[in-house]
Parts: sequence; C-alpha cells; structure tokens
Amino acid sequence: MVTQPSPERELRWLRRVHEFLDRIAGDRDQSLLYQEVLDTAVELAEAERGFLVEVDAESGDVDVRAARGFTRETLAAESQVSQTVVERVLDREGGGLVTSREDDADVLDVSSVVRRQVLAIACVPMRLRGEIRGVLYLDHRARTDPFHEADLPYLRLFADQAALALETAALRSGQGQHAHHDELRQFEASAREPSPSAERRAGLRYGSLVGACPAMTDLFKLVERAARTNVPALIMGESGTGKEHVARELHARGPRPREPFVTASCAALEPGRGVSELFGHVEGAFTGAIGARAGLFREAGRGTLLLDGVEELHLQLQATLLRALQESEVRPLGADFPQPFHCRVIATTSGDLRERVAKGLFREDLLYRLDVLRIPIPPLRDRLEDVPLLVEHFTAREEKPLRPTPRALRLLMSYTWPGNVRQLENEIRRLSALGVRDVSAQQLSEELRTGEGLTSAAPETSFRGMTLAEVERELVKGALEACGGNKAQAARQLGVPRTSLYTLLQRHGLS
Repeated sequence: MVTQPSPERELRWLRRVHEFLDRIAGDRDQSLLYQEVLDTAVELAEAERGFLVEVDAESGDVDVRAARGFTRETLAAESQVSQTVVERVLDREGGGLVTSREDDADVLDVSSVVRRQVLAIACVPMRLRGEIRGVLYLDHRARTDPFHEADLPYLRLFADQAALALETAALRSGQGQHAHHDELRQFEASAREPSPSAERRAGLRYGSLVGACPAMTDLFKLVERAARTNVPALIMGESGTGKEHVARELHARGPRPREPFVTASCAALEPGRGVSELFGHVEGAFTGAIGARAGLFREAGRGTLLLDGVEELHLQLQATLLRALQESEVRPLGADFPQPFHCRVIATTSGDLRERVAKGLFREDLLYRLDVLRIPIPPLRDRLEDVPLLVEHFTAREEKPLRPTPRALRLLMSYTWPGNVRQLENEIRRLSALGVRDVSAQQLSEELRTGEGLTSAAPETSFRGMTLAEVERELVKGALEACGGNKAQAARQLGVPRTSLYTLLQRHGLS
C-alpha cells in the first residue's frame, strides 16, 4: 500500500496534473508534445532530468524518444537511461519504481547508474488500452529525496494521459492507427455531405450516439480519445442528454468491451449500506449479512463501473470512495485486509461539481480524482439541427415510422427541450402509441404547441411526397428568402441558434 501524502501535497499534485491535462486535451503537434510532457513532468516531480522511453510491443526494444533538463533544454538521450530500471518497471507490469522505496534502492548500485552519478530515480509506465507503450523516466544527480513513493499514483496518472495525448497526435498526423479512427473519419465525411439522403442521414451516428452538428462531432472525438485509456472519466450533461449512452460507448470502444458494465446509482447509496453495495462485505459483517458479497467495484471485474449521479453521493461515502481510488483497492465491510480492483471508473453528473465543492457538499480532492477526462454533452437546445436526425432514429424503431408535417417539424426544431433527447424520445413514443403516421402540429404535446416557435409556416401541402431532409432544406431556404438573405433574422424566424443555422446551410449546400 502506498504511503499517503499530506492532504495539501495531494491537492497540489492533483491540481497541477489537472491543469496539464486541460492544456493537452486537444490535438497537438507530436514533436512539441514530447517536450511539453517532459517539461511538465520534471516540474511536477522536481526532477533534474526527464526521459520519454517508448517500448516496442512486439520485440520489447526500448527507444529514448526525448530528453529534457530542468531548465527546459533538450538533452542527448543516448546512454542516459538505465536498462535495469526500465526492465524492472516492465516486469512489474507497470507498478512503477522509486528509489526512495526500500525495494528499489538497490538500483542505485547498478554500475551504469553509479557511473552517471545519479542519486534518485522515479520511473512509471505509460499505458494505453491496458498495454505499456513506454515509460516516463525521471532522475536527479544532486538530491536523494526529490521523489516519494506517495507520488507514484500521480505520476502514473500523468504518464497514462501523456501516452493518450501522444497517440492522438500521431493519429492526427497519420502515423498511428486505431480501430475506431476510420469510423470517425467516415462519419465526419457523411456529416459534411451537402444534402445526404434519408438513408444516409439515418446512418449519421457513432455507435448508439446520434447527431451531425459540430458539437456532437466534437463529442465523438472525445469519446474516441477517452476510450483509449483506462483512467477515470467524468461525463457532464443535463438530465436527458444521454450520459449513460456515452458511458457505454466508452466501455464498448475500450480495451475490454466484453468485460462487465456495472452501474451504481449514487442517489440511492446510503452511508451504511452504500459501503457494502460498492465495496462488499464478509459474512456476518452486519445484521442480515448472511453471506459474503464482492461489491460493485469487484463485480465489474476488468470492465467499467459507472457512478451515476455522483453529485448525490453522501460526504461519508465520498471519503471512502476517495481512498479506494487513491489506492486502487477496496476494503469490504468486516474484512481484515483490502482487496485490489481493476475496473475503470466513470462518473456522470447533472450538476456543477465545482459549485458543490464551494458549498462544502463535494470533496475537492475527489473531484480531481474523477475529473481526469472531462466529457461534456451539449443540451438538445444547442443542437436543434439534429432534431430531424433524432426523429428518424426514434421512428425507425417503431412498426410504422412517423412522418411529421412541415409545421410539426418546425415546432419540434424550435422547442427548447428542457428534458433534452429523452423528452424527444418520449414524445415520439407517445405519438406512436396513438397509431398515427402523418403527425400534424395539433397532435404534438401541448407544451410543444404553446412553446416559443416559428412566426410563419409554409403550406403543408407543398411538402407532400418529400423526405424529412428535403422538408428541412425547404424550410431553411424559405426562411432565408423571407428574410432577404439576412442569416441572423432567418435564425430567429426558424427559432434556432445562429450557429445551428450555419450548420444547416452547409449541410444543404445553401451557403
């Protein structure tokens, strides 16, 4: 078990690692990224030098790809890294090494280390999809105490995210490959088609996620990137936006899609029994504990544990959860010893966790533990141009697909959807239950009919025989003509944000 640092030191680490992750969240130039990774690692760990070592997955050969000093100068990489240290980290399957730990102190006596006059070493693996892709190697020739055993979890977290950022940069430059990368490129190409057919539009989805607007394309990129690592992820979005769907896509596209996907509703976890629910218990641990239980962390195996609505988690359980995430192990109620867990933890929230931290309702250190990869989901009101796609998607499940009239479609595309995609899906289900096929505006729910909508409508008869995509194009074209080409005014008339109008114009070749 790793010795725990002081709360102040732990928060400092978490904040600085989090700042770094925010900086490298986007696509970056690979060569510059090597430098930024090492410069940040040297600063975080107070090292003298840093080396980024890649490991060939087939041969096991190591290659020092970059080396930097504490003054941010590039160093000669040759013969600066101890092969013994690298091999020990690889043999331990990624546990990490630090010479302040008694078990690792012996590497300072290795002849190559002695020759280089190195007094302290810290080395951690860089993992992707459960495989070690390289190691982050730090050392110091003037101090014996810069690295501490308690720092290893943060260094491992940092190294894993650095590996993810480097692979993302390689994919962007065309030098890397990933199973779902071609799928995303094909999706983006389809979404850019000026006026895709109804069949093509219905296929504009990424797994179970549907949408073609820029905000959704950005979301799909985040999902693809986040699926390549096993660190915690925080999915943020209003109720009804599809947070669990996103979590399931992360699991399905990750390294272990056949492993369990387990969900825990945080609002239903009470302080006492919640510990048993999450971490398990031994027989006789409490009244009614007739048999032992593994708990959700261990029931998830090497798969995914979803903490749904983590903002509702009781403060007492937050402390227990924090310890589990720190140590990668859980202690079942009544057990004498902790037990390791291997699942990935994904949390969802409909609220503002930072606001809850400020109010003392959520632990700041737990926030940083969960908010490693942040995945925000846009509300439906910010992507109203996707409403026709979603209507097609939901009606395709029904025995008789629905065909909204132009007026009905305009109302659907102008409503603010406080319940988001879930509310739209429920509306489609309600209409299907009525047995109607051609849906008029009068058949929509009262809140849709009376909500802020469009000020004018084209005659419905003029659109008979058209596909949903063709109706959408004519509505946009008509609004532009009615407003004399003024896009801002046309957006107001259509009841959509201006950014949504620009996407519609591009999609239908009207720009």
